[in-house]
Amino acid sequence: MIFLDHSSSLPLYKQIYTEIKDSIINGDLVEDEPLPSIRALEKELNVSRNTVDRAYRQLVAEGYARSSQGKRFFVENIYDFDEEPDLDHAPRHSPIHQSCLPRVTYDFGFESMESDLFPWSKWRRYLKEAVEQTQQTDVLSYGNMKGNRYLRTMLCDFLFRHRGVKAEPEQVVVGAGTQYLMDIILSLFSPLADRVAFEEPGYLAMRSLIESRGFLVTSIPVLDSGLCSYLLGTSNSNLVYTTPSHQFPTGTALTIGMRNMLLTWAARRKDAYIIENDYDSEFRHGSLPVPSLQSLDQAQKVIYLGTLSKLLSPGIRCAFMVLPPALLSRYEEDYRFFNAALPEYHQIAIGRMIEDGVLDQHMRKLSTREDRKYTLLIKSIRTYLDDRLEIVGQPAGTHVVVRIRNCRNQEALLSELERRSIRIYSFKEHCHEKSRAYENLFLMGYHALLEDDIPDACQALARALEDIG
Repeated sequence: MIFLDHSSSLPLYKQIYTEIKDSIINGDLVEDEPLPSIRALEKELNVSRNTVDRAYRQLVAEGYARSSQGKRFFVENIYDFDEEPDLDHAPRHSPIHQSCLPRVTYDFGFESMESDLFPWSKWRRYLKEAVEQTQQTDVLSYGNMKGNRYLRTMLCDFLFRHRGVKAEPEQVVVGAGTQYLMDIILSLFSPLADRVAFEEPGYLAMRSLIESRGFLVTSIPVLDSGLCSYLLGTSNSNLVYTTPSHQFPTGTALTIGMRNMLLTWAARRKDAYIIENDYDSEFRHGSLPVPSLQSLDQAQKVIYLGTLSKLLSPGIRCAFMVLPPALLSRYEEDYRFFNAALPEYHQIAIGRMIEDGVLDQHMRKLSTREDRKYTLLIKSIRTYLDDRLEIVGQPAGTHVVVRIRNCRNQEALLSELERRSIRIYSFKEHCHEKSRAYENLFLMGYHALLEDDIPDACQALARALEDIG
């Protein structure tokens, strides 16, 4: 029997979750014992279906219960474990964000960026005008849950011109970063009924977010042609997360054949959706931009996810998503009590930058600078590091994949380089199957390095690798 205290500050779903969890821990509920159906518990406790569903999702996420085809729930075995831990499936810590790491002399990072190219004077002017515009309004409000309509209209124009994305302002949702929006996307589905296919290797921070919401995740390998779309049919997944224009961390672009296969898979399944993270698509280094998946989608099964952080500044947390019409009503219902995620004047200022062409102009300058830095990095690697490492894969984005010869212990090498105030990044960290990961693959970015520092950084890395042996 579950007793709820409606006067308590503890949410009802947490009370339900805690009561059931304690019963499992105490042995009152034993392994394989069925839990009451959601409908039955909803009526018994006189609470909403969502309240019971949320409690059960938490139990499943933490391993106290399991679902059977998303309909019935059973108590899991929480005591008997193998004596030897399964390291391949052991919980992994999320990678530390690059901005949280201590400073070093030469940081081959790819998340930070130089600040001198940012149009600071124009940004200040647009912000000032936006604040004055807000000040002149008769009524101050929290703002639309999707974001400022003016900005969403400007984004529709910007995305169509640069990525071929077809969207109406009503489909666009503005948020404070891609992970914030990804959390919203996941909330539109149920970990009890939906399963996510994820790139292997892939961005570990995003995979960790998906798993933390209780979803079962299936790894789909990435080859030279990109995500192996033909494996989706046997994966039991109905959602897939992919970075098709510039796959992270390999840098590959999904071939048109694989794109068509992926879109066909989604079109044929009523419950299937593709989550397209189109990050870094601005930086192609001489090659033509690869069209977004959303621009090729005839069945409206692509959820498009993008950000301006790589163009403007990581500190300007402006990301956006384009929802297919079938998911739009679900979002509008679930988030009808939510407000705008970004300050109104920030949104107006960004919209003005797009409308006046300032963002396009800044993007061209940034792309030119990044092309020079990329070319210089490749030249410096070949000049100073040719006997120590080789470049793997194709150019795209703000990092390259390199193979350091004779490296047998990645963690030890990274630690020793860190001690010498040099930082490169682990490729293996983004591999879910650690046993199959390459010990000698690393990521070297140039986004955070000054152009003049790139040759010195490569020389310092060459000396360090020679000393380490």
